[in-house]
Amino acid sequence: MDRKRIAAINITFIVLLALFLGVYAFLLSPQVTSAQDPTEEATTEAMVEPKYHFVMVSHIGTNDPNMLWLTYAIDDFQKRFPEVQIDYVGATQSGIEELVTLTRQAIATQPDGIAIPILASEPLDPVLREAIDSGIPVVAFNISDPRPAEERIPYLAYVGGAEEQVGIMLANEVLKGAEAGEIPEPTGAVCADWDPSHQGLAARCKGFNETMAAANVKSETLTISQNQADAVNTMQAYLQGNPDVNVIFAVTAGSGPWAYAAAKDLDLAPDVDMEGVTILSVDESPVTLEGIREGHILATHSQGFYLQGFSPFEILYWNKELGYVPFNDTLTGPILINKDNIDKWVPFTRNIFGDTYDQLAQGQWQ
Repeated sequence: MDRKRIAAINITFIVLLALFLGVYAFLLSPQVTSAQDPTEEATTEAMVEPKYHFVMVSHIGTNDPNMLWLTYAIDDFQKRFPEVQIDYVGATQSGIEELVTLTRQAIATQPDGIAIPILASEPLDPVLREAIDSGIPVVAFNISDPRPAEERIPYLAYVGGAEEQVGIMLANEVLKGAEAGEIPEPTGAVCADWDPSHQGLAARCKGFNETMAAANVKSETLTISQNQADAVNTMQAYLQGNPDVNVIFAVTAGSGPWAYAAAKDLDLAPDVDMEGVTILSVDESPVTLEGIREGHILATHSQGFYLQGFSPFEILYWNKELGYVPFNDTLTGPILINKDNIDKWVPFTRNIFGDTYDQLAQGQWQ
């Protein structure tokens, strides 16, 4: 056999051996087809179908800047627990009728848990008890059921501020400021409340009015509208009819600038100094913080909105996972905010609100 033929046979043998080994390796290797791998399919399905679906039903809607605190915290929670889907359902304005309707709609979706403010106990009681009896756990946030434990709605826990303490704390700030010679001695006070159905706001007014009364300063609650023009007109009429009143407590962040405008239009010198009217407001919202920074209001408070958006879902998650039931409520406030710590609160809040911070505060204090 000549050398050329031997070389051709050897090459053919090598090619056939390589082909055989290639086919053998292919048969032993995991097969990939156009169909989705079962593991990938399960992963995709898990992404489409969350393990738990929670709902936050709230009286704080898009017209209230405080919603951004809650939705920011919810986003953080879902990053930490990606297997959880949380829907935020906010009312168009603060009011019990709409909140009850939204609650019924949320319950009808059969969520794995609900976080809700107890805006008014009696209207929400039968609705939430029915949900709880059907196996849907509930956590109260922002506003608690103030009734005794044996009478209140049987939610797992409350996460939020002590609302009566808000009024007490801010009334004491007025008395302290007057004693320090920073503002005039209070001769009369009013608590401006834009939602009489909101038992949290009522508790703030109660704490404020009773603390002022204990200092021999008459203080009462004035119901105002959630419409700015109507609210300003109501406050101006009240101030004209009660010239002894020189302290106004606006129990919502949005109504703080309205109280300021009402007093300013009447030439009542509402800035923080030794003249005219002194104004207090609430919450760590951009408009309120800038009001303090610019010297328009004496003080405000934080009720721990971030914790109110995050902690209820921790409770619901571990309740579903491990049967966790808290022994106590979680109080997230109040924290006093005034000229002494405002420089810490502004950057902290800007971090949450971003560019929206300036948009919300701009032009409010004029």
